[in-house]
Amino acid sequence: MSRWHWLCLVICCLNANAVSAGVHVVDLRCEYLSQPLAIEDKAPRLSWRLEVDDPNDRGECQTAYRILAASSEELLGEEKADLWDSGKINERETLHIEYEGKPLRSGQRCFWKVQSWNKEGTASPWSQVTYWQAGMVDPQDWKAEWIAFSDSSPVHADRKQLALPPARHYRKNFSATKPIRRATAYASALGNYRLYLNGAEVSDGYFLPGWSDYLQRAYYQAIDVTSALNTGTNCVGAIVTEGWYSGYVGYGLLVGYGPNKAGKNFYGKTPSLLVQIEVEYEDGTRASIVTDPSWSVSSDGPIREADIIMGEAFDATKIDAAWCQVTQKENQSDKSWKWEPAVLAASNGSVKATYSDAVGSKEVELGFQKPLRMQAYSGNPVRAVQALATQAISEPKPGVFIFDLGQNFAGVIRMKVKGRSGQQFKVRYGEMLHPDGRLMTENLRRARATDFYTCNGNPNGETWTPQFTYHGFQYVEVTGFEAKPDHEAITGVVLTSDMSYESSF
Repeated sequence: MSRWHWLCLVICCLNANAVSAGVHVVDLRCEYLSQPLAIEDKAPRLSWRLEVDDPNDRGECQTAYRILAASSEELLGEEKADLWDSGKINERETLHIEYEGKPLRSGQRCFWKVQSWNKEGTASPWSQVTYWQAGMVDPQDWKAEWIAFSDSSPVHADRKQLALPPARHYRKNFSATKPIRRATAYASALGNYRLYLNGAEVSDGYFLPGWSDYLQRAYYQAIDVTSALNTGTNCVGAIVTEGWYSGYVGYGLLVGYGPNKAGKNFYGKTPSLLVQIEVEYEDGTRASIVTDPSWSVSSDGPIREADIIMGEAFDATKIDAAWCQVTQKENQSDKSWKWEPAVLAASNGSVKATYSDAVGSKEVELGFQKPLRMQAYSGNPVRAVQALATQAISEPKPGVFIFDLGQNFAGVIRMKVKGRSGQQFKVRYGEMLHPDGRLMTENLRRARATDFYTCNGNPNGETWTPQFTYHGFQYVEVTGFEAKPDHEAITGVVLTSDMSYESSF
């Protein structure tokens, strides 16, 4: 064979394995999510997109793909796929490719990347490495116990009087004995929760873990808390409120639905908390920090009332910035909060009541009942997605100021005020005004939709946003100002499931 023929053969071989610089695999997702931390499906669906360097090249397409999956990013960098190598698959599909690799244990991360072949049969570069993490795939892996506060109060039965208990704060000190490779917190509540580590919130979103039929299932979130932990002593804490579990729901109070026809406690009486932190050390050993009766609970925090539809009352004089920080004494804080041992939720015992609705009445159990299933919440969390500035301020009568935010929306406010210690502001919400400028609340169907804020007297001013309630409104009525407020006093905070915009008009 001549040198020319040898050269042609070498060029053909190189072309067969050439990597195209014009096509790229991007936006890798598992079950539609980017780097999810709680995938329970043993064969989750993988997806990706193709991008081309030349925007005018509209005819490009995938003719084949290959997926590599490994238990570590280092292995994947060496193309050692110890979990799955799909091989070259001659298909155009880029959506819903089911994982066919080794089963993952609870909390295990699967790192993966994709290569694609274009219409000319040329391979793309490998995609960026990404991952998904298995959730609690085996119910036996839950070591945490449902905890609550000791509750001997009767089931609320007075439709004329609202029952709005304070939020409960839970905490526990624990030690991480060695350098940490990775830590994941799994958290849930019968009610709503926010999770903290070493004084900072680590949960992400409002109204966690989400509404469900609690007798059938409870949702949980998985949170990467690696950066929040220290080698040594740490403190984990949670704030828990009634939420939909035992708070007021819909128009139940208006029509007399629910236990004792009081409009609340539809699923149970006492909110409870479930937290499990899985720590993986650099040496490969593991530790679990779980809710149990060794935790402490207090009702002395600043959130004095918290209900999704009735509103929130916050007393800033009771703020203790160290409530979830490591302290020398487990049950002591600089604001003299009283801390008591948490109890197993089941220890509060059986609680019976008569439940009524349009069908009739029946006896129900409102004591703790363990959900039949724990399920990872797969939706996008509710987040603050937009701030709305005040457009106008009116004063329909002396000392009563109404802020017009320009549009109707679902959310809360951010209030900036300066006041004396103990000075209280009352905040009401409405969608419309009466012709004389008064706030219209007749359409709220007995939802109080009222918040209260008590100042701590900070001379530099105070900023507050409710955490466990929301309202539908355009107009905000505030009483308590000792002088005419400016437009900066009230800002609207739009809350919604945090979805990405994919199209527009």
